[in-house]
Amino acid sequence: MITAVIFDMDGVIADSEYFNVKAKHLILQKAGIEVDWHYHDKFLGTTHEYMWAEMKKEFESLDKEVPYYIDQWVKTRKELIDQEGLKPMPGVVDLIRTLKEKGYHLAVASSSLKEDIMTNMNIFGITDCFEAFINGSECENGKPDPEIFQKAAEALGQKAANCIVIEDSEAGVKAAKSAKMKCIGYAPEGAIKQDLYQADTVVKEFSDKVIEYIMGIEVK
Repeated sequence: MITAVIFDMDGVIADSEYFNVKAKHLILQKAGIEVDWHYHDKFLGTTHEYMWAEMKKEFESLDKEVPYYIDQWVKTRKELIDQEGLKPMPGVVDLIRTLKEKGYHLAVASSSLKEDIMTNMNIFGITDCFEAFINGSECENGKPDPEIFQKAAEALGQKAANCIVIEDSEAGVKAAKSAKMKCIGYAPEGAIKQDLYQADTVVKEFSDKVIEYIMGIEVK
């Protein structure tokens, strides 16, 4: 049976992908770089270090070091969130609380900065629901490498076969399956389109059916 549920954060718990992309978009524009909004889709689920390193290779006008751009991105994103407000994805808070009440071990495994993870959990009032928070800087390899989910399972004291991951990105789903875990792909209406074919199931909303699915999984 499934004993642990591991959540990605951006686009799964927090409705934050818009802010992530807009902040990046504004920084590129300041550097004289114009790209289509969907240019950013390929970086969904990857680490900040990887994302900016790849863009530096592509755009010569990004002539400063990667940490500079990460710092600028964090500041710009915070300003946008302060202006417009950050909300949880519909239904996710109730889902998390219900899973906790039913005795599941919960963790967040996200490429985001630890500070952002904890800030969002506090805003949504669900920090106490989780036993572990693993972020990208704690891992040598980013998604689609399975390391982040392996560390989450270890922190929870659970075997990979007893864990299920909820992810919205292709890289995240690949990481979960490489970690030998079950995976629910989350693809709400209007979200950045990702190829989630490797997920065991794909849902468009968080409802009681998600809990029923998790409870019905038999581990061989």
